[in-house]
Order: sequence, then structure tokens, then C-alpha cells
Amino acid sequence: MKDLVSPGLEWCIRRGFPLTIVETRRIIWPQAYKEATEKYAQQVRLGADGLSLKDYVAGLPFPNLQPNDPQLAIKIMWNYNHNFFATDDLDARNFDADTGTIADHGPMSVERHFLLDHFRRLWWIGRLYVDPKPEKTPNPAGYELQQGLYPILEPYDVKGVGFVSNRYLDFAKQDDAWLYLPALRRIRRLSTAQRSDALFGQDTDVDSYGGYAGQVAWMDWKYLGERDLLAMVHGEHFPVKWNEKV
Repeated sequence: MKDLVSPGLEWCIRRGFPLTIVETRRIIWPQAYKEATEKYAQQVRLGADGLSLKDYVAGLPFPNLQPNDPQLAIKIMWNYNHNFFATDDLDARNFDADTGTIADHGPMSVERHFLLDHFRRLWWIGRLYVDPKPEKTPNPAGYELQQGLYPILEPYDVKGVGFVSNRYLDFAKQDDAWLYLPALRRIRRLSTAQRSDALFGQDTDVDSYGGYAGQVAWMDWKYLGERDLLAMVHGEHFPVKWNEKV
């Protein structure tokens, strides 16, 4: 089991976290995503800086990865950034999120329960289903995406807090982000450095949402190798249903 899971998940399993292993199921690309990859992937490249993504329109940027490519790591991350799970427009309402402790002196526990009223995201590129597609033009501001999360409904001490942000195609231009604080009745601009800070009394930072939610070109990426892992894509419960042992 140790070689098939991440170190963090191994730690949880050894302390009683239940893991149901089922037969592997194939992940099928949506037809629109497959066609966009076939149409546009040949023109996609990394910029002279070795970081930025150039001439991307839609689909998977780099479908033919080679293990000896010195730029393999960042190409993998650009593929991660432009996967097919959430393209075009994302709208989620009334969903839960929990944060808590994982420590060697006791079981995992939920410390704070969040109820979030509305999350929405608008992609300006990579659009497959909703017009305008595959890009939203004109785009004079150079947006990659815009998103908002508001208001928070629970817990009470952060009720009404909201967050909006803009991300740009030019990675040298930092995200614009604002936080509304109802207790102060004011809007506060967030610096890029604060994306790595814990928010709302939880341990998770904004850049860690979804695995990695920062700009790909902001980080140094290193390819360590390839191995088989147990992973979950087809969840049995959505939204998540916590096991009674957790």
C-alpha cells in the first residue's frame, strides 16, 4: 500500500482512515475536449522564458509528453491547469467545506464547518460548450479567468465575507483580488503574497485549493519520476460524505 498512495494518505490509513478500493475505471475525454486538443495542440508552445504558455486556445496543451524533455515538469502543470473537469463557466451553490486536525496524538477531527453560498468562475480561454467559444473576445484586459466566492453563510464569525479575483494570461501581472469584510463594511485588496496565507480560521491557503490554484508560471517545478498510484476520480458521494470513523 505504501508505494500506491501519497505519504499523507498513508499516514491517515495507518491511523484508521477507511479506503475502499474498487476496479479501475477508464477516464474518457469529453468529445469536445478531444477535438479541441487535436485541432490546437500542435500550435501550443512554451514562451522564451520557459514558463509562459503561448498560442493556447482550448483542449490539452501538451498531449504528447516525453520523459526526457527538460521542460516536462511545467508542461505537466499546464496540462493540469487546462484539464477537462471545469471549463467554460463553473457555478456551484450551497456547498460545504470542512477543516480540522490531523495529528499523531489523536484521531482526525473537523474543527470548522463552512457553508458557502455561491462560487462562480468564468474562463476567457479554453471554452468548449458555451458561446463565445473557444475564446471570449475581445479581451483587452488579458484575462485568463475571473471568479468569485460569496457570501460565506457559516460559521457565524465570517458570515457575509466574500472574495473576487481576476487572473491574467500574462503571468508577470499578478492576480487582482478583493475581500469584502461585512464586520468592517469595507472591501480590502489582497496582495499576491496573501494567497499563501491561511484564511478564515482554517489551515488551507488559497493557492492550495483543488491541489494547486496558483498561476503555473509562479513556481519552479521538478519532474521526479512516474509511478502507479491509487487515486479517486469517480466519487461515490457528491458532495462528500465523511465516514463515521473520521
